[in-house]
Amino acid sequence: MLESEQINVIDRVLLHLSRFVTESPPEEYPPESAQAGIAFAVGISRTHVPRAVKGLMKDGLIEELTARVKGHDRRMNVYVVTQEGMRKADDFWRSAQGMLFSVMRDGNLTKMSGKEIEDLVGKRKTIAAISQMTDGIVVIDEHRRTPLRCLDEAPSLGEFLGRDTELKAMEAFVESDRRVFVVLGNRGYGATSLVRKFVEMRDDLDVLWITLNLRTTVEELQSKVVGFGKKVNKDVESLVDALGVETALYVIDDYFSVDDQVVELFSSMVDMVDGAKMIMTARQEMPAYNWFYHKPQVDTGVVEELKISGLDPESAKRLLGSANIEADALKRVLGMTRCQPMALKMLRDGDLEGMKKNTMFTSEEARYLLFLKEKTG
Repeated sequence: MLESEQINVIDRVLLHLSRFVTESPPEEYPPESAQAGIAFAVGISRTHVPRAVKGLMKDGLIEELTARVKGHDRRMNVYVVTQEGMRKADDFWRSAQGMLFSVMRDGNLTKMSGKEIEDLVGKRKTIAAISQMTDGIVVIDEHRRTPLRCLDEAPSLGEFLGRDTELKAMEAFVESDRRVFVVLGNRGYGATSLVRKFVEMRDDLDVLWITLNLRTTVEELQSKVVGFGKKVNKDVESLVDALGVETALYVIDDYFSVDDQVVELFSSMVDMVDGAKMIMTARQEMPAYNWFYHKPQVDTGVVEELKISGLDPESAKRLLGSANIEADALKRVLGMTRCQPMALKMLRDGDLEGMKKNTMFTSEEARYLLFLKEKTG
């Protein structure tokens, strides 16, 4: 097993900066992306930062920008990881999981692998700890509160492919000042799976997952949200307080056909959310009278929408499970299914009845798709 001493300052700077990558440039960059922030986070002298970033820029792994920085009036030089840099950081992280680290816990020095540290405190905290290690020692704060995860209503995460762009958009949302994120997708396109995957990735957040149904009441929703808020912060007494907990992520799944009072509640919650984050999955074919937000709120950034469609062709082919399928047959399958994950899974499993009951395909079309799936070239 590799020893952590093989991690140099340049690797740690890249790993540190990779924590702040967003899909689109933010209005203000975090102070950790400027020289002083890098020096503090990585635990090196500020005079050593230029040498480290110069090497990373020479290799095309980061780029230097002049931009606004949160908490500063003037524009400053900041350092942003490139796509090649993210690939390098991801490769490095996979290697780090198998490395052996000297870890300080409860005042005692012990040895742990990167994967063991991740299992203990989560990926994001592990990356931060490795970036900040001093004299080859990773310090774990044993007093850190374990995030509260109320996922009883969340589905289990099965096979998940693709959606890298969508996941990055959600990551950017959580790191931004925006508060409400709506994933729009028709039934079968995987909106719930996408959010479930994201929740698994963000193991540093307090998460409450609520799945809606026709019987969901306003009282039930308020009770769940306020009750969760109180568990995270004992000072929470109201819905407004719960929506102000900065570490909280409230996931509302399958918003489609709900009671008028529930619509009104969510309309008010959009304006109440201040500190917490709320992610909702909703169907694009939702009745107009059930929309709980309006275009001006999207235009002003109060609500962010992510409209999802089918998988990318490569992920769709992998999900279909027919590696040797004839090229023309594959093209027809992807065209007819529009790369819808649910339909592709049913095709893979040969589930004719499921396709007839849960998709728009006629019996003849479903049989034809199953026939195409078996054509090999």
